[in-house]
Amino acid sequence: MNSKLPIIEKLEWGKFVSPVSDRNIPPYNWYSFKHRFGSELAFNIFTMFGLKKGSFVLDPFCGGGTTLIKAKLDGYHSVGIDISPFSVFLSKVLTTGYEPHKLKQDVKKISHDLKDNVEIPDVAILKKSFSDLTLKYIYSLRDSINALNSPGRDFFMLPLLSILDRISKAKKSGGFLRITEQRKSSVIATKKVFEAEALRFINDLFLFKYTKASSDVILGDSRNYPQEVKSRQYDAILTSPPYPNRHDYTRIYELELLVGFICSNQSLKLLRYDTLRSHVEARKKYEVDGCYTIPSLLEAQMNKLRDRNLNNSRIIPTLYGYFEDMYLSLKEMSKVIKKKGHIGLVVSNVRFAGINIPVDEILGEIGEREGLKIRGIYTLRYRGNSSQQMSLYKREPTRESLLVWEK
Repeated sequence: MNSKLPIIEKLEWGKFVSPVSDRNIPPYNWYSFKHRFGSELAFNIFTMFGLKKGSFVLDPFCGGGTTLIKAKLDGYHSVGIDISPFSVFLSKVLTTGYEPHKLKQDVKKISHDLKDNVEIPDVAILKKSFSDLTLKYIYSLRDSINALNSPGRDFFMLPLLSILDRISKAKKSGGFLRITEQRKSSVIATKKVFEAEALRFINDLFLFKYTKASSDVILGDSRNYPQEVKSRQYDAILTSPPYPNRHDYTRIYELELLVGFICSNQSLKLLRYDTLRSHVEARKKYEVDGCYTIPSLLEAQMNKLRDRNLNNSRIIPTLYGYFEDMYLSLKEMSKVIKKKGHIGLVVSNVRFAGINIPVDEILGEIGEREGLKIRGIYTLRYRGNSSQQMSLYKREPTRESLLVWEK
């Protein structure tokens, strides 16, 4: 990588890195997916790339669906991939046009009382999060939704999943769920919250209109694309991979996964092991080929980190694994991006035991080795350290950046 390449501040875009900027904009605000960037950032990047109506956009870590939603609204065809069935579901619902008049007829039909014969996974977090009756009602409601023989089946699953935070004792806290002392919600309260949320979504459908651009979302792995993704060339790729900050999405979104998609703790563990190695519980899934060598900047920081007192012995191997996995991801991107096409990655540098890991620069080096010409590393905002890091190593903010390559 060209060491003289400047890191350019673009701090005016920083307020759009957070989903907070979309808190009043449907359908982005139908679900609070905390680990996504805002729609205005996607718009600015699409404009930077010079996309035209009918362009094809790929997001191989589609997460909360921002890239796909914005593409659908602005007339770009899009394809999304994610390893999480929850993210695939969420992105599909948020990019599908629904007829609001028909949906209103189904709200009362499905939010009825408890069923006697519901199957609830025997997973501890569920019992800690809900009372027995509320948990039974949640799964009764899920079964009623799944029994619908209409496009509304997926639509109504989303308000159910979106209210879990509000009605449970488990709250998202950093990279995990934290059980609070909040009183568990009753069946009556849960029913009212669900109906209100479903009606809010239905009424929101009158406020925006999708273009006729196609949008496909596929369950798959960013390190090894499904064949239907590989069979096309894309004008642009815009995505935000998990940051190597030890946040495990299978834990953060554990309730949503268990209520909607996964029926056992073992299945949840297998998904956790298969995810990108951005957290210490993920395991090696793919071997890198002989073309991969450890970036010199990464090795330099790892040597510094070895001299520090780390609170988890898995941090160093996880960081090595993260960049191996991102090498595989960038290699896949390079195969499917058109010549003169652009790739944009929103990433964040991280700090462990006071040692900065310049994720953006390391990925820039890896991408250039794959034949991608780096056009810029744009600093979008600076993030402070954790209170523990600051007390030990003083405040030294880290960059959250946009990397841009051209094929």
